[in-house]
Amino acid sequence: MSVPARLAAFAALLALTFGGAVLVGGAIDPTSEAETSRGAGSSHGAVTSHADEEMSTMDDHEAEHAHDAAGTATDAQDAAGTATAAHGAAGTATAGGDAAGVEGLAVSDGGYTFAPAQTFFTAGQPSELSFRILGPAGDAVRAGYELESERELHLIVVSRDGRFYRHLHPRRDAAGVWSTGLTLPSAGVYRAYADFQIDGERHVLGADLFAPGQFTPRPLPAPRPTASSDGYGVALAADAVAAGGDATLTFRVTQDGRPVADLQPYLGAMGHLVALREGDLAYLHVHPDETSPAPGAIRFMADFPSAGRYRLFLQFKDAAAVHTVAYTLAVPR
Repeated sequence: MSVPARLAAFAALLALTFGGAVLVGGAIDPTSEAETSRGAGSSHGAVTSHADEEMSTMDDHEAEHAHDAAGTATDAQDAAGTATAAHGAAGTATAGGDAAGVEGLAVSDGGYTFAPAQTFFTAGQPSELSFRILGPAGDAVRAGYELESERELHLIVVSRDGRFYRHLHPRRDAAGVWSTGLTLPSAGVYRAYADFQIDGERHVLGADLFAPGQFTPRPLPAPRPTASSDGYGVALAADAVAAGGDATLTFRVTQDGRPVADLQPYLGAMGHLVALREGDLAYLHVHPDETSPAPGAIRFMADFPSAGRYRLFLQFKDAAAVHTVAYTLAVPR
């Protein structure tokens, strides 16, 4: 065989091997068996929840303690994570945001790049996640972040099956490096979102995090009429839900069967809601309605770009503690 023919055959073998690795990685879906939080649904049957399954959550106070106690990943993990992040940036930098208002599909968009220092973690081991936001010139953005929901940047970490959820507020140093403590409780693949605003424009960039090991992926939960967390009951009424339209999502929080009339503001509003699309985990914009329809009620406006199922994570504050409930919302055409 001639030299050019041998080189061509070798290149084809490499392409086949790498392609197989990508297919295997894309099939991974994680689980978490950590702290318990409950999901909920509406009486219309479009909303489903994970009331019988465990979901791990963390509020700001827990995050700060975790940050103080966290260790750093090993040098080998850092090197592997940096290489993986670089590969991900090359593959998704041109993906951009969704015209219908979903984000978080790309590690780079609008001139900004989400650059984690490491993407590999040891399951169950407290670690530190550090990252930079790179600007159009490729340098770390050190200033210019605008407050959005009382923070310069929101970091969301969720497992691919929605069983694990963290809403963190990392600290930024003078060099533009953000850092926070993070423990991925079990093996699997997780999605991290950096949500921030600069020059009046909001950006949500996403990158995958990995905890190597054996795990079993699980589907989204079956329908449930209500959710519960820490002794609170939460019901969701979803009105005008359809692909491509504006929906009104009203959550009603009760305790011992009575509306919780003294909910405390959380991140500048009566609640915080994150919506992720099943399949690609696209991140949706949802907007709180500052006018409460009734005591214990929290209302949001959402635009669902396509039919399918979405995982919703609601956080609300009462008695100086943040509580989280999760839902699955089925959006018709």
